[in-house]
Amino acid sequence: MPGRLAAGAWAILSRVAERAVGVVTAVFGPLVRVQVGDEPLVVPFRRSLRWPDGVEDKRLVVGDHVFLEGRVPDLVVSEVDSRRTTLTRRSPGERRARVIAANVDRAVVVMAAVSPEPNPRLLDRLLVACHHAGIEPLICFNKVDQGTAGIDAWIGDYQDAGYEILLVSARTARGVGELTRKISGRTTLFCGPSGVGKSALLNAIHPGYRLREGSISEATGKGRHTTTTAQLLPLPGAGFVVDTPGVREFGFWDLTAARLQSCFPEFACVGGRCQFSDCTHTTEAGCAVQAAVQGGALSSRRYSSFVKLRQELVEGA
Repeated sequence: MPGRLAAGAWAILSRVAERAVGVVTAVFGPLVRVQVGDEPLVVPFRRSLRWPDGVEDKRLVVGDHVFLEGRVPDLVVSEVDSRRTTLTRRSPGERRARVIAANVDRAVVVMAAVSPEPNPRLLDRLLVACHHAGIEPLICFNKVDQGTAGIDAWIGDYQDAGYEILLVSARTARGVGELTRKISGRTTLFCGPSGVGKSALLNAIHPGYRLREGSISEATGKGRHTTTTAQLLPLPGAGFVVDTPGVREFGFWDLTAARLQSCFPEFACVGGRCQFSDCTHTTEAGCAVQAAVQGGALSSRRYSSFVKLRQELVEGA
């Protein structure tokens, strides 16, 4: 272990007697990679980890702030600090939650402008998940060097809703500088379908990552998975990015139908003018949201997405 650390870092860590603080950057079964200061360490964690009260999914994830005990080379993760934010989904095929990452400040939701075919329904799901988690979303359309025909008809719905949108190209570096400035100094999660170029964008932001980049299947027109597990990567200067595997679906875990309105910010702004305080914005008379949709002030496509998601939550309750 001493040969793997810079001399200065070894001297500092060797003096750690009782506790050190780090952030989990990757999980490998019984081992985790933890960033302690400027140094990444691969260490075990105790089977009897101490967790804050109220944590249901007691599995370490990237972004977790942890405490380590002992001295190098015998450091061990002993305790997990409270999670400020958690991005959670329903585990595919199971009735349990899966925490994707913890303590994230912002999410960059990446879609391709053309290929693979952009999916506004999945985009809506990911945006709802971010709002529900208290994570600020930014929409990023990659591959705009191939044209924007796939998004021209509906990108305005998100602009009108107040979302920050970046049009970028990892291949030509268009917009990469602005994206880099948006994420600097924060912990930012990159999410979206396979094949949209999340890893390519991260490589463009910092070539030192050398992440494996994916491709599009000619048979299905969908992206192939390259990132198989989430990992936290330090940004040059300050901050981290979370690279996550591509998703083709995203199931909600603890989201309720009553909470859904607040996850559509443009509807939440109008909903306060409804005749009934508990308006569902579906069938009630005096509904300001329905009136705004009928009058063209709110997107009918986004409203349709809201209604379908609400019905899904009601039926799954």
